[in-house]
Amino acid sequence: MSVLVVLSACERTPSTDAPIASAPAGGGDVRAAHTLDIWRAHVDTLADRVAQLDTAATLSTPESVARARAAFVAARRAYKHVEVGLEYYVPSTSRSMNGPALPEVEESEGPEAVFPPTGFQVIEESLYGDDPLGEQDAVRQETATLRQLVTRARTMMQAQRATDDRIWDAAKLELARIGTLGLAGFDSPVAGHALREADAALEGVARSLAPYRADTPAWATLDSVMAAARTTLQAGTTREAFDHFAFIVTHGNPLARALRDTRVSLGIGTPAERRAFRMDAASVFDSAAFDVLAFAPLNTTPANGETVALGRQLFHDVRLSGDGRRACSSCHVPEQAFTDGRRVNTARGGAPLARNTPTVINSGLQLGVFSDLRTTYLEDQVTDVVENVDEMHGSLDATAALLARDPALAARFRTAFAGTGSPPVGRDADVTAARLRSALAAYQRSLTRLDSPVDRALRGEVAALTLEARRGFNLFVGKGKCATCHFLPLTTGTVPPMYQKSEVEVLGTPVRAVTARGSVDPDVGRYRLSRAEPHKYAFRTPSLRNVALTAPYMHNGAYPTLESVIDFYNRGGGAGIGIALENQTLPPDPLNLTAGEQRDLVTFLRALTDTTGTGRR
Repeated sequence: MSVLVVLSACERTPSTDAPIASAPAGGGDVRAAHTLDIWRAHVDTLADRVAQLDTAATLSTPESVARARAAFVAARRAYKHVEVGLEYYVPSTSRSMNGPALPEVEESEGPEAVFPPTGFQVIEESLYGDDPLGEQDAVRQETATLRQLVTRARTMMQAQRATDDRIWDAAKLELARIGTLGLAGFDSPVAGHALREADAALEGVARSLAPYRADTPAWATLDSVMAAARTTLQAGTTREAFDHFAFIVTHGNPLARALRDTRVSLGIGTPAERRAFRMDAASVFDSAAFDVLAFAPLNTTPANGETVALGRQLFHDVRLSGDGRRACSSCHVPEQAFTDGRRVNTARGGAPLARNTPTVINSGLQLGVFSDLRTTYLEDQVTDVVENVDEMHGSLDATAALLARDPALAARFRTAFAGTGSPPVGRDADVTAARLRSALAAYQRSLTRLDSPVDRALRGEVAALTLEARRGFNLFVGKGKCATCHFLPLTTGTVPPMYQKSEVEVLGTPVRAVTARGSVDPDVGRYRLSRAEPHKYAFRTPSLRNVALTAPYMHNGAYPTLESVIDFYNRGGGAGIGIALENQTLPPDPLNLTAGEQRDLVTFLRALTDTTGTGRR
């Protein structure tokens, strides 16, 4: 996966290494200081294990490879013990230590600002690849870099101060990280150590909370649920055979709730900040786990019913287009899950548009809009579409002036935005370009739907999913590796649990659906904006919510059915159909899914459907 960092103005927990909590104040926070001491001791252990890995990295015989692999396992287990603290307090360094083994583009610094990957995953690719003996120099170089990163982490952790609410917040986020990334194999893609490393991460959470231990019913429940979860992870099952669905329902969600209940029993609150994964939610699989305004511009206020209704009316208003012939709903048809069923729609002049029409359902739950992520927020998407010469060829300012002459509509604007802090200053000031943008964005955010059969089943209503769909879920997280890019539970490429960056991927999408001798679609995607080589043919990882209703698929609509898309992935993406791209981020190896497994995967994808109240027939 290729990572594009897109920071939301509403995210207040930094993605760089910097102190984020005040010094301990009051007796209770003494325990937080003790937890920091535990983390610092774990970093010391991590430094020792990485030093041992560095020593073992002299690869000359199969036996030496085995020793290096054993040292690697020990080092990354040590990392997992302190991941809970490193990811919270020094996330930038932690990402350098254990981020994806792909180059990272820092677009703010120009197209040449492409940085090579570092850390554990790079070492893993070499040690567990086809020719580890031929990778000795690469492994030695990377272990030396890793030692420097651990030294930096040690220094940074020494400077941190903590409060009780931050310690428990870090533990909550680590449980979410395990459930969405760890178990899916996101950071152990080659070695396949996801389950054992998830167990180590849970052990790290338990150690982190030790200073708070008390003889109470809440703690007894937390201990019991934690022990059961770890026992399941230690059972020796492979990740492909692991029942991910049962683990989330039986262990993951109960553990998250037990953690919250124990925190509450101790009288410890939550940090005062807005975050996509709500501060008061226990699990990312909860029904109200996400705050859509965390994906919105800073200071965006909750929309009232009048604003949403106004946005719905504007969504169908052809006056937004320059020639008065096209509305948003001309392409995003509510009855078709806000898509149009076409490979690509047509431009105003009749020529084909460049890309497929995506649904706007759940469009408010992602950071970055359009398949090339050219805008960050829905408000900017409105401007881009309305003023795009091929789509609506309008002007928001001109449209506002036109709509202001409609007394009934102007009155609706006045009511919708009453009390918003921007009172009218003139006869036409009720209708403005900014309010047009806000109303349309508010309507799209109101189309958030997260109550599909999959959601209900994960929350405990197990009968909401058929056995075939449950098998498909386990394939999605396990053998199919889908969840390493389409992150649960939102199934987007916005990375949990902080949701501060979105991913773009290079799949090798062909011009048309073929199984051999494919030709890559000439649309270069994100590269058109960044000019960075890793982004050539890179596109945003879209949500799979309601995917059964939004055919055809891919940015160019090349694949007509879910079955054809899964076949593409099963072959290894573009690499499997004869398209050779050096920067393909999708693993090129075939998934070897059987025909039955592919059917189960389709059944699961169909169970991600929820269009309740959106206007779909």
